Amino acid sequence: MTADQPGYDALADLYDRTFPDPFQTALERRAVDAFADMVLESRPDAGVVDVGCGTGGVSAHLAGRGLSVCGVDPSAGMLAVARRRHPQLTLRTDDARLVTVDLSRVGGVVARHSLIHVPPDEVREILVDWSARLSAGAVVLISTQAADEPGVHEFDHAVAKAWRWHPDALADAVVAAGFAEIWRTVSRADADHRFPDVHLAAQRP
Repeated sequence: MTADQPGYDALADLYDRTFPDPFQTALERRAVDAFADMVLESRPDAGVVDVGCGTGGVSAHLAGRGLSVCGVDPSAGMLAVARRRHPQLTLRTDDARLVTVDLSRVGGVVARHSLIHVPPDEVREILVDWSARLSAGAVVLISTQAADEPGVHEFDHAVAKAWRWHPDALADAVVAAGFAEIWRTVSRADADHRFPDVHLAAQRP
Protein backbone atom coordinates (compact mmCIF):
# COMPACT_ATOMS: atom_id res chain seq x y z
CA MET A 1 0.00 0.00 0.00
CA THR A 2 1.08 3.57 -0.54
CA ALA A 3 0.21 7.02 0.81
CA ASP A 4 -2.37 7.58 3.54
CA GLN A 5 -4.93 4.89 4.35
CA PRO A 6 -7.92 6.67 5.93
CA GLY A 7 -10.10 3.59 5.50
CA TYR A 8 -7.73 1.46 7.52
CA ASP A 9 -7.32 4.22 10.12
CA ALA A 10 -11.07 4.25 10.73
CA LEU A 11 -11.39 0.47 10.85
CA ALA A 12 -8.22 -0.42 12.75
CA ASP A 13 -9.88 -1.53 15.99
CA LEU A 14 -12.61 -3.42 14.16
CA TYR A 15 -9.98 -5.07 11.95
CA ASP A 16 -8.07 -6.14 15.05
CA ARG A 17 -11.17 -7.71 16.59
CA THR A 18 -12.20 -9.39 13.33
CA PHE A 19 -8.76 -10.83 12.53
CA PRO A 20 -7.01 -11.56 15.85
CA ASP A 21 -4.85 -14.19 14.11
CA PRO A 22 -2.84 -13.00 11.08
CA PHE A 23 -3.30 -16.39 9.38
CA GLN A 24 -6.66 -17.74 8.32
CA THR A 25 -5.27 -21.09 7.15
CA ALA A 26 -2.39 -23.41 7.96
CA LEU A 27 -1.07 -22.88 4.42
CA GLU A 28 -0.74 -19.13 4.98
CA ARG A 29 1.24 -19.74 8.17
CA ARG A 30 3.45 -22.31 6.47
CA ALA A 31 4.16 -19.98 3.56
CA VAL A 32 5.40 -17.33 5.99
CA ASP A 33 7.41 -19.94 7.87
CA ALA A 34 8.97 -21.13 4.61
CA PHE A 35 9.93 -17.51 3.87
CA ALA A 36 11.49 -17.23 7.34
CA ASP A 37 13.43 -20.46 6.74
CA MET A 38 14.80 -19.08 3.47
CA VAL A 39 15.95 -15.84 5.12
CA LEU A 40 17.55 -17.69 8.03
CA GLU A 41 19.38 -19.94 5.58
CA SER A 42 20.58 -17.25 3.16
CA ARG A 43 21.13 -14.20 5.40
CA PRO A 44 20.63 -15.21 9.04
CA ASP A 45 22.07 -11.98 10.48
CA ALA A 46 19.94 -9.65 8.31
CA GLY A 47 16.56 -8.30 9.27
CA VAL A 48 13.26 -8.48 7.45
CA VAL A 49 10.69 -5.84 6.57
CA ASP A 50 6.94 -6.48 6.80
CA VAL A 51 5.28 -4.19 4.24
CA GLY A 52 1.77 -3.19 5.26
CA CYS A 53 2.23 -4.79 8.66
CA GLY A 54 -1.20 -3.67 9.83
CA THR A 55 -1.82 -4.72 13.42
CA GLY A 56 1.54 -6.48 13.58
CA GLY A 57 0.59 -10.15 13.67
CA VAL A 58 2.89 -11.34 10.90
CA SER A 59 5.75 -9.18 12.20
CA ALA A 60 5.33 -10.72 15.65
CA HIS A 61 5.26 -14.22 14.15
CA LEU A 62 8.51 -13.59 12.27
CA ALA A 63 10.12 -12.12 15.39
CA GLY A 64 9.13 -15.31 17.16
CA ARG A 65 11.12 -17.21 14.54
CA GLY A 66 14.23 -15.34 15.65
CA LEU A 67 14.29 -12.69 12.94
CA SER A 68 14.87 -8.98 13.48
CA VAL A 69 11.72 -7.40 12.06
CA CYS A 70 10.73 -3.89 11.03
CA GLY A 71 7.02 -3.49 10.36
CA VAL A 72 5.94 -0.59 8.17
CA ASP A 73 2.47 0.72 7.40
CA PRO A 74 1.06 4.06 6.18
CA SER A 75 -1.99 3.78 8.47
CA ALA A 76 -1.53 5.53 11.81
CA GLY A 77 -4.56 3.68 13.17
CA MET A 78 -3.21 0.24 12.32
CA LEU A 79 0.22 1.11 13.73
CA ALA A 80 -1.40 2.30 16.96
CA VAL A 81 -3.01 -1.11 17.39
CA ALA A 82 0.25 -2.86 16.48
CA ARG A 83 2.18 -0.86 19.08
CA ARG A 84 -0.42 -1.68 21.70
CA ARG A 85 -0.49 -5.40 20.91
CA HIS A 86 3.22 -5.87 20.20
CA PRO A 87 5.26 -3.25 22.09
CA GLN A 88 8.45 -5.23 21.47
CA LEU A 89 8.31 -4.69 17.70
CA THR A 90 10.09 -2.04 15.65
CA LEU A 91 7.34 -0.23 13.74
CA ARG A 92 7.43 2.84 11.54
CA THR A 93 5.27 4.88 9.22
CA ASP A 94 6.13 4.05 5.63
CA ASP A 95 4.57 2.42 2.60
CA ALA A 96 5.58 -0.05 -0.10
CA ARG A 97 8.23 2.32 -1.43
CA LEU A 98 10.21 1.77 1.79
CA VAL A 99 11.92 5.15 1.62
CA THR A 100 12.86 4.99 5.32
CA VAL A 101 14.49 1.55 5.07
CA ASP A 102 18.08 0.71 4.06
CA LEU A 103 17.29 -2.37 2.00
CA SER A 104 20.97 -3.20 1.53
CA ARG A 105 20.93 -4.39 5.16
CA VAL A 106 17.72 -6.41 4.80
CA GLY A 107 17.54 -10.16 4.21
CA GLY A 108 13.88 -10.38 3.34
CA VAL A 109 10.76 -8.39 2.46
CA VAL A 110 7.28 -9.78 3.05
CA ALA A 111 4.20 -8.09 1.61
CA ARG A 112 1.07 -10.03 2.50
CA HIS A 113 -2.03 -8.57 0.85
CA SER A 114 -0.61 -5.05 0.97
CA LEU A 115 0.53 -4.56 -2.63
CA ILE A 116 -3.07 -5.18 -3.69
CA HIS A 117 -3.73 -1.54 -2.86
CA VAL A 118 -0.99 -0.27 -5.21
CA PRO A 119 -1.81 0.30 -8.90
CA PRO A 120 -0.23 -2.48 -10.98
CA ASP A 121 2.24 -0.26 -12.86
CA GLU A 122 3.43 1.15 -9.53
CA VAL A 123 3.83 -2.37 -8.15
CA ARG A 124 6.14 -3.17 -11.04
CA GLU A 125 8.16 0.00 -10.37
CA ILE A 126 8.36 -0.79 -6.66
CA LEU A 127 9.60 -4.33 -7.34
CA VAL A 128 12.33 -2.95 -9.61
CA ASP A 129 13.35 -0.53 -6.87
CA TRP A 130 13.43 -3.28 -4.25
CA SER A 131 15.57 -5.44 -6.50
CA ALA A 132 18.03 -2.61 -7.12
CA ARG A 133 18.40 -1.89 -3.40
CA LEU A 134 18.44 -5.42 -1.95
CA SER A 135 21.63 -7.43 -1.73
CA ALA A 136 22.20 -10.83 -3.35
CA GLY A 137 20.41 -13.61 -1.51
CA ALA A 138 17.60 -11.44 -0.16
CA VAL A 139 14.16 -13.08 -0.27
CA VAL A 140 10.75 -11.58 -1.00
CA LEU A 141 7.35 -13.09 -0.25
CA ILE A 142 4.32 -11.50 -1.89
CA SER A 143 0.73 -12.58 -1.47
CA THR A 144 -2.37 -11.22 -3.14
CA GLN A 145 -5.89 -12.14 -3.92
CA ALA A 146 -5.57 -14.03 -7.21
CA ALA A 147 -7.48 -14.27 -10.47
CA ASP A 148 -8.02 -17.23 -12.77
CA GLU A 149 -8.19 -14.88 -15.75
CA PRO A 150 -4.84 -13.67 -17.17
CA GLY A 151 -3.55 -10.29 -16.08
CA VAL A 152 -4.46 -7.99 -13.19
CA HIS A 153 -8.03 -7.11 -12.22
CA GLU A 154 -9.46 -4.34 -10.05
CA PHE A 155 -11.98 -5.54 -7.49
CA ASP A 156 -14.36 -4.04 -4.95
CA HIS A 157 -12.30 -4.27 -1.77
CA ALA A 158 -14.21 -3.23 1.34
CA VAL A 159 -11.64 -0.67 2.50
CA ALA A 160 -9.60 0.74 -0.38
CA LYS A 161 -9.13 0.42 -4.13
CA ALA A 162 -7.49 -2.91 -4.88
CA TRP A 163 -6.27 -5.28 -7.59
CA ARG A 164 -5.90 -9.06 -7.76
CA TRP A 165 -3.24 -10.76 -9.85
CA HIS A 166 -3.18 -13.93 -11.88
CA PRO A 167 -0.25 -15.91 -10.40
CA ASP A 168 1.62 -15.84 -13.71
CA ALA A 169 1.19 -12.06 -13.97
CA LEU A 170 2.61 -11.63 -10.48
CA ALA A 171 5.50 -13.97 -11.29
CA ASP A 172 6.20 -12.07 -14.53
CA ALA A 173 6.41 -8.78 -12.62
CA VAL A 174 8.70 -10.25 -9.97
CA VAL A 175 11.04 -11.87 -12.50
CA ALA A 176 11.09 -8.77 -14.73
CA ALA A 177 12.23 -6.78 -11.69
CA GLY A 178 15.31 -8.98 -11.33
CA PHE A 179 14.24 -11.69 -8.88
CA ALA A 180 14.26 -15.45 -9.43
CA GLU A 181 11.00 -17.15 -8.51
CA ILE A 182 11.59 -19.97 -6.01
CA TRP A 183 8.07 -21.25 -5.31
CA ARG A 184 4.43 -20.29 -5.25
CA THR A 185 1.25 -21.59 -3.65
CA VAL A 186 -2.27 -21.05 -4.95
CA SER A 187 -5.31 -21.79 -2.79
CA ARG A 188 -8.88 -21.77 -3.96
CA ALA A 189 -11.71 -19.53 -2.78
CA ASP A 190 -13.59 -20.87 0.24
CA ALA A 191 -15.95 -19.75 2.98
CA ASP A 192 -13.35 -17.31 4.34
CA HIS A 193 -11.72 -16.28 1.04
CA ARG A 194 -13.74 -14.62 -1.67
CA PHE A 195 -11.05 -15.19 -4.29
CA PRO A 196 -8.13 -17.56 -4.73
CA ASP A 197 -4.91 -16.54 -2.96
CA VAL A 198 -1.36 -16.68 -4.25
CA HIS A 199 1.84 -16.62 -2.19
CA LEU A 200 4.99 -16.21 -4.26
CA ALA A 201 8.57 -16.38 -2.97
CA ALA A 202 11.53 -15.11 -4.95
CA GLN A 203 15.19 -14.36 -4.33
CA ARG A 204 17.62 -11.67 -5.44
CA PRO A 205 20.40 -13.44 -7.42
